[in-house]
Amino acid sequence: MPNVVSQIAQAIRANETFLLTAHVNPDGDAVGSIAAMAWMLIKLDKKPIIFLESGVPDYLDWVELPVTVLTTAEELASCTPDRIFVLDCGDAHRSGEIMMDFIARTNTPIINLDHHLHNPMFGDLNHVDIGSSSTGELVADIVDELGISYEGFLGEGLYLAISSDTGRFTFNNTTPRAHEIASKIIRAGLKPGDLHEKLDSNWSMNKIKLWAELFANIEIALNGKVAYLTLPKALFERTGTEYSDVEAIINYLRKIENVDVAMTVRETDHSSKASLRSHGAVDVQKMAASLGGGGHKNAAGVNLDLSLDQALETLLATIAQNLVLNEA
Repeated sequence: MPNVVSQIAQAIRANETFLLTAHVNPDGDAVGSIAAMAWMLIKLDKKPIIFLESGVPDYLDWVELPVTVLTTAEELASCTPDRIFVLDCGDAHRSGEIMMDFIARTNTPIINLDHHLHNPMFGDLNHVDIGSSSTGELVADIVDELGISYEGFLGEGLYLAISSDTGRFTFNNTTPRAHEIASKIIRAGLKPGDLHEKLDSNWSMNKIKLWAELFANIEIALNGKVAYLTLPKALFERTGTEYSDVEAIINYLRKIENVDVAMTVRETDHSSKASLRSHGAVDVQKMAASLGGGGHKNAAGVNLDLSLDQALETLLATIAQNLVLNEA
């Protein structure tokens, strides 16, 4: 019996039109994986359709995509894909309400590519590997199976995906396979410095000032073990910024001496969303999962139907309990 990567490759060969989607508020792994998949399909003379409910974030608007990104139910309604690729979603619902309605209505077969813990294997085909650094690695498996080169925008997308989820190859989730793929991409012509120039040299003055304000307001809790920031909606309105402008700031909180858990808590329209990061043995995935969230051992998140203050109180209590257990 063929393995799942071979089955996915066969499904691509046998069909023509593929809808590609990823989680709401996509990060570098999601956008890079979508880009790589889309360019791979173009090389095979297939038709990609890209749907991202919240669009591509501004800091990734330089990523080259072969088709226009759809973002509305009206745009999606006219699509008739042969297969749907759901990328980087620990659960199908992470793709957003519009996509979930489309999936339910059309009953199109789903191919699920993901690397998160506790993925419920919601696809008709599931290439899920929690040992992979990124969804980009899983896309590379398919690219290799189909014998396609890593040249051009395909390789750029893969490099963005893998480097994003490995902290530019510095996190402990960085695998030998991640470095091997990166090596192939560079041999195919990618200049890593040029890519990082696109990724890093696009900060607005509003973003610079926002980071300065937030650095001055970092909070420390639980005897120095937790560093956190709260991000009310009014903050972004006042500074002319958006959440994607500060998404990476959590990695700097984790750099503070003696801090085991870094956290940002963001106010959304009807709830609060927390991101958690940790070092080594401290498992923030368990903390998030206890509140209905998920992710990875050292990087996780959770949505809470609570006000910002209530969410912060709940999260600090959960972290405190887990840190005590971790030290026991």
